[in-house]
Amino acid sequence: MREVDLSKEEAETLVVESQQGDSAAFARLYDYFFPRVYRYVSFRVEGENIEDVVSDVFLKVVQYLQKYTTQKNASFSAWVFRIAHNQVVDHYRKKKEVLISLEGDEEFQSYFDAIPDERAPGPDEALQQVFESEKMRKNLSKLKPNYREILELKYLEDFSNKEIAQISEKTEGNIRIMQLRALKDLRVYVENDI
Repeated sequence: MREVDLSKEEAETLVVESQQGDSAAFARLYDYFFPRVYRYVSFRVEGENIEDVVSDVFLKVVQYLQKYTTQKNASFSAWVFRIAHNQVVDHYRKKKEVLISLEGDEEFQSYFDAIPDERAPGPDEALQQVFESEKMRKNLSKLKPNYREILELKYLEDFSNKEIAQISEKTEGNIRIMQLRALKDLRVYVENDI
């Protein structure tokens, strides 16, 4: 499935159109958010439950879409990911499971493997990149779950600190501090993993 690209303005326009009953506009929103929400949930929920949680996310989006209002400092994207975050929390509340480790997670690995490199590496460089990405996954899995989540939202999903604050219901200042601590911890893990 090819990922659809939307600007914030286009997304907000599609939201208004969806609220007015335009199913094609909602279909575009769904096409844009589905792979992102699926990836977000798949990092946090075990395999057979991923589709259920993602379905619940979009059920809530449809259910509460009429109540969403465009706000100057809050994007629709942050609103959708707040719902996704809440559904993951609800899933674990219901199941009373512990958050799974990302280490050895094939979907997590395939996500990093799918990131294109700006230059075509030679065979030795390609092998080194695979080795380093495996080390990075291992080191990311050592982080506290909330630190890992902030780094994933910032660097994998490309959210701003303001949007991450909205998703995690923390202040922007707290997000910056947690991000710095997460990067500091990650640096220690990387430096000690020689």
